[in-house]
Amino acid sequence: MPEVLERPVPRQRRKRGHLEAMPEGRPRLFAERPGQVRLIPCNACGGMQFTRLFEKESSLRETFQVVRCKCGLVQVNPQPDLKAVMPYYAESYFKKRTDRGYDNYFSEALRDEIRRVFTLNLMDLKFFEYEAKALESGNNRSLDVGCAAGYFVEYMRERSWRAQGIELSRAAGTVARKRGLDVTIGDFLTSAEMIPSTYDVVSFWASIEHMHDPARVLRRAHEILRPGGRMLLSTCRYGILARIRGKAWRYMNVPEHLYFFTLRGLAKMARKVGFRVVKTVTYGSGMTTKKDAGRVYETIKRYADPTVKFLNQGDMMALHLEKMS
Repeated sequence: MPEVLERPVPRQRRKRGHLEAMPEGRPRLFAERPGQVRLIPCNACGGMQFTRLFEKESSLRETFQVVRCKCGLVQVNPQPDLKAVMPYYAESYFKKRTDRGYDNYFSEALRDEIRRVFTLNLMDLKFFEYEAKALESGNNRSLDVGCAAGYFVEYMRERSWRAQGIELSRAAGTVARKRGLDVTIGDFLTSAEMIPSTYDVVSFWASIEHMHDPARVLRRAHEILRPGGRMLLSTCRYGILARIRGKAWRYMNVPEHLYFFTLRGLAKMARKVGFRVVKTVTYGSGMTTKKDAGRVYETIKRYADPTVKFLNQGDMMALHLEKMS
C-alpha cells in the first residue's frame, strides 16, 4: 500500500506559506552543487496531503520522489528549485536524448517531424478555423513559451503570424536566435517584454510540465492575451497508460518533468483562471517511434496509436483554450 505523506505538526507556529524541508534531512541529491529540494504545497489545490507513488532515478543518477495529491495532481515532491534542475538542461539534453527516440533535437529530420505533429495537433484542435479569421482581422501576434530551438515560432512566422518565442535554456535559445527568429532567452514569468493584453495566441508545446508553477503560468498567459485570444497547450497526460507503466512510463522523466496532469485536471485549472475549453484531443499509445523497430512493433504501433486516440486514452494531450473577456 502506498505511504500517505501528511504535513507534520510543527513544534512552533510557522508563518503562512512556509515550505518545509525534505523529511529525513538533506539527501545526496544536490549535495555538491547549488539548489534546494523542498516539500511544497500542491500547485493545483494548495494542499499538503500526498500519496507516495514511487521513487525514480534521474539521468544524473539522483533520486526523486513522485507523489499524487489528494486532488489528483501527480508531481515531483519534494521538488527541486530552478537552480537545482538547470544542469539537466545543458546542451547534452537536446543532443543526446535517445530514450525519447531521437539523437539530436537540432537535426533537420527532427524539426520536420515536430512540424508534422504541430500540424496534426492544430487540425485536431480546430485551430486553423480561428487562424483564418485572426489573420484576416490583423490580430496575428503569437508567442511560443518554452520554444526551444524555435520550431513553432518559425512555423507560425511562415503562416503570416508576427511570431515570437521565449526560452529559459540559453543553449536552445541561442540556436533559435542564430536561425533569425525573434526569441527571448529568459523566464516567462518575470520577463518585462511580455506586455498584458498584447498577444492573440500563446502556446506551450510540451513545456508546462517542466515549469515550477503551472498555475501562475496559466494566469500569466491569460494576462498577456487579448480578450478572445487563444492558448494552445500540449503536455504528457497522466491516464491509464501512465498508471499501468508506472516509473517505466515514457514521459516519467524526472526532474525535467515536474508535473503530470490529467486532462480533466488541467482543463479545470485553465477554467479557474478564466479560459474556456474550445477543443481537446489525446493521442499516443505509449509506443515511442524507434529507428530500428521490427515489423511486429511497427504493425502494433500503427494500429495502437489511432485506437487510443479514438478512445480518448492517449498519453499525450493538447488543448485549445479561449480567454474569456
